[in-house]
Amino acid sequence: MPGHADALVITEVRSLTTVEELTELVAVFDSIWGTQPGHTMFDLSMLIALKHSGNYVSGAFAGDRIVGGCVGFFAEPAGSALHSHIAGVRSDIAGGGIGRRLKQHQREWCLERGIGTIRWTYDPLIARNAHFNLNSLGATLSGYIANCYGTMSDGINAGDESDRLLVEWALDPAERPAPVSTDGAGALLLANADGRPVYDSSATNADTVVVQIPADIERMRLEAPSTARAWRGALRGALEPLFGSPDWLPAGFDPAHHYVFTRR
Repeated sequence: MPGHADALVITEVRSLTTVEELTELVAVFDSIWGTQPGHTMFDLSMLIALKHSGNYVSGAFAGDRIVGGCVGFFAEPAGSALHSHIAGVRSDIAGGGIGRRLKQHQREWCLERGIGTIRWTYDPLIARNAHFNLNSLGATLSGYIANCYGTMSDGINAGDESDRLLVEWALDPAERPAPVSTDGAGALLLANADGRPVYDSSATNADTVVVQIPADIERMRLEAPSTARAWRGALRGALEPLFGSPDWLPAGFDPAHHYVFTRR
């Protein structure tokens, strides 16, 4: 949905330190994901423990109010990687570069500690997240996890399986991946005239294959839920074999909402 980024001015992004700030961040996450009463996206006691043990917890501020945030924890191999578990910005101000500021703050925090890689997961059906992660930040795809978090009950994910793509962000700018041409690519998954997914296994005869996703799956989930559910299964059927094969390498995401794979 369109955001209203000019409604509030983000005054700073910084690490959170007090229990009061962490409590406010939990409430912000719950409002973003539309959790039901009695449920939460992030347990406060766990967030406090992560912060006290030196992990990453940040907030984006508009004046003295937290309007977004990000939480990550150290991952294997020890001392060299951070797993960024959750990040979100209030929907009424999304789209104004706040997510980028949160990730840049996280990057600087990691570099100060000698950490060279940040990993996280995202829903592979959300095109704007694919573009931000792979094109704007320069992260790379490293795996597909079917139903990664099991059944979820928040307002965004309820009723859908939690398939996720795993990405890695090498923090050295010199390691950014180069764009890949899709000339002559085979279309493994495409939308038909009704917007439903169509699979073509013969596409793997080419040296480059593309896998399409909807331009706006979030709108589709509201307006055509059965079609949106069809895309979840179709995308899993296309991406899992590609990631599981020694013959294919993920190469990026193009402006036409295609994941791109090249033959090794």
